[in-house]
Order: sequence, then C-alpha cells, then structure tokens
Amino acid sequence: MLTPLPMQPFLGLQLTRLRTSEFAIRLLARAQARQAPFTVGYLNAAQVNLAFADPAHARALADLSCLYADGQSIVWTSRRFGEGLPERINAGDFLREFLESAAREGLRLAIVGGRPDPAGGNGPASEVARAAAVFQDWAPALTLAYLHHGYLDDAAAARVGAELDAADPDLVLVAMGAPRQERRALEWAAQGRPRVWWCVGALLEYYSGSRRRAPVWMRRAGLEWLFRLAQEPLRLGGRYLVGNPLFLWRVWRRRHIPIR
Repeated sequence: MLTPLPMQPFLGLQLTRLRTSEFAIRLLARAQARQAPFTVGYLNAAQVNLAFADPAHARALADLSCLYADGQSIVWTSRRFGEGLPERINAGDFLREFLESAAREGLRLAIVGGRPDPAGGNGPASEVARAAAVFQDWAPALTLAYLHHGYLDDAAAARVGAELDAADPDLVLVAMGAPRQERRALEWAAQGRPRVWWCVGALLEYYSGSRRRAPVWMRRAGLEWLFRLAQEPLRLGGRYLVGNPLFLWRVWRRRHIPIR
C-alpha cells in the first residue's frame, strides 16, 4: 500500500520531506502501482519568484501531487520555518540509478521536452532523441514508449497528450521548463490513465550535450547557479542577480505565495 509523503509547509506551498534515496523509491513505487495520476515538480528560488509574479503558476505548483526542493536555497531557508528540509533533491544527481531501477522493474518511460531537430520534429538531432540515446545506453533494457520535443502549441499539446495515452507509459519526464511543463503535466494527467508525470526542467539539455553541468563540488556547495550564470550571463543575469536577492527578501519577510 502506498503511504502518504511526509510534507512541510514553505511560503504557502507543501514540500516533501524526503532524502533523495527515499524519494526515488517512492516515485518508482507510484509508477509501478499506477493507482492515480501522480504529478511531480520541483521548487527553487526562480520558481518561487515566478509563482509570485504569475498566479496561474502558483496554483499549478500547489496542485502538483508532490513538490520537492531542487534548489539549495530552498533547503537552507526552510530552516526559518521549522526543522528544515533534510537535503536538496536534484534529478540529475540520481537519474542514472533511477532509470536502471525502472528498467529492472519493467517500467515504460516516455519523454516530452527539449528542442526539436533543426531539420524538424523528433529526429536524431533533437535534444529528446540525444538524451534518450544516453538513457538507453545506461539501461539497455529500458522501454522508451514515446519521445517528443517540447515546443508545443495548444493544438500540438492535445495531440501529444492523446499519443501519450495510447503509448501508455508508466512514467513521463516532462522537460519544458517552468511554467509550461507544470501546466502540460497537469493537463495531461487529468485527461489520461493514471501514471507518474515528473517535471524535470532543463534536464535534457545536460544529457543531450547542449549544456554542461556544474562540477560536483559546486553543486554540493549550492553554487550551481553561479556556474550557470557564468555560462549564460545575458540570459540568466536577471534571474540570479536580481531574483536571488528578491527570493531572500521574501523569505525574510515570510511572505506567502498568493495561491488562488
């Protein structure tokens, strides 16, 4: 029997209180059981700021079945509201072991996200195809039930939702970035059979070779944001140089995200 996840309030949202190993076990169990749609997302400083600016995104985060602390800043500042979260959970840190376990359990995986092939569609140069090749190399027995890039208008999203339901995966990685991925995951979860929908942000960019991850020591020190800023200062300058202080001010003021 599936047990409820332990939760902790954070700025009006509910975050799961689990370590990475236990989180992975619980996620696999829900993918195996398929008792109900189970939508999963993450929270970091940028997500908090986006939720304050966009009430629809705030509502989407609140509506997810499970929300975990992906940003080290969330773990550190959670101590202001109580015991504090045990650790940061980042999909990139345990994805290989997770997919190997999924393959052993015979789970079917779908991936929707990333940039399309420059020649169009989901060809071999698309980020989803390149990342899927890496995943298949890690776990040759893994069943990849469906792949599609993440650049979808509403009409394309409806078609992809129907194709996902026909492919019938146990677990879907939704890698579109916020707020699109949360919106699509909730839409698709409401329309199809029970399965796990896991929003993973820019994960495909790392495994497709489009972007490098920060060194392990920077990730452990909570400095991955600095590595990303150095790589893309024009695109990410506002997010980090303005967004991080804004996030800290909101936490200090204990302001709750307006969820309507």
